[in-house]
Amino acid sequence: MLTLRLLPEDELAGVADPERCVELAVPRGTEDRITVRTLRLTPADLVRLRTETDVALADIRNEVMRAEAAWRQRLEEWHADGRAAVEANEPDMALLSRVLEGLWASV
Repeated sequence: MLTLRLLPEDELAGVADPERCVELAVPRGTEDRITVRTLRLTPADLVRLRTETDVALADIRNEVMRAEAAWRQRLEEWHADGRAAVEANEPDMALLSRVLEGLWASV
């Protein structure tokens, strides 16, 4: 879990870049332990980080929604093909096989 802390004045005394007054703690896990790396940022850096993160997450959400829509479209097509094959007097075994393979691949 990320933690943010605004550094108090006394901790910034004598620091080369007092504009970097926001501390971001980032935990990193390895196989046997967890370490915490701290970064000092300016408030402008923090805003930029937040903005870039929001843009990246929006892109990921859009890709997921597109993939889900494409999957639903394929599922509808497989369903329609399967229904047509079942309703036929003599089911097309190749068609049923493709429908089953498609459904299996979607699992």
